[in-house]
Amino acid sequence: MRKSVFYVLFFFACILCQNTEAKVKQKPVYIFGFATSFADSLGYITDVQYIDSSYVDVKTKFLMGRSMYSLQFQQYLEANEGCKHPVTAIFFGEKKDKVEKKLLSLRRKYEKEGDLILKTVACTFHAERYEEQEITDSPGSGGVSRKAAKKNKKSKNK
Repeated sequence: MRKSVFYVLFFFACILCQNTEAKVKQKPVYIFGFATSFADSLGYITDVQYIDSSYVDVKTKFLMGRSMYSLQFQQYLEANEGCKHPVTAIFFGEKKDKVEKKLLSLRRKYEKEGDLILKTVACTFHAERYEEQEITDSPGSGGVSRKAAKKNKKSKNK
């Protein structure tokens, strides 16, 4: 009896573990950027923009390549606004009204505090290409993926 319960639990655990990979779908999103520099009292903000071909993780609803959008904004500010080493943040959502509400909330917060002067900039975001990457082992592993390491190990043992 105990053995059969163990096998049933093991079977269900295997089924649940198979679907842990991220499922990413291409979806349109609305996005805006916010940035500031610790050396300045000026903050930068963009208008809400529509990106029709971005990638979103279905389970977590996170925008894939968020760091690349942030880097686009950072490079724009450094090149066009003379802002050195800005700290950037990207806000996004699938519904325009919710993203606009977040933009308005952020504006009100900083206008109310008065510590930061917000400047609207004309940075335009372009869609980032998404490529699924294999998980690599800990730092110092030479960037070899776990799959590749197992394959190499099997071929050495032969």
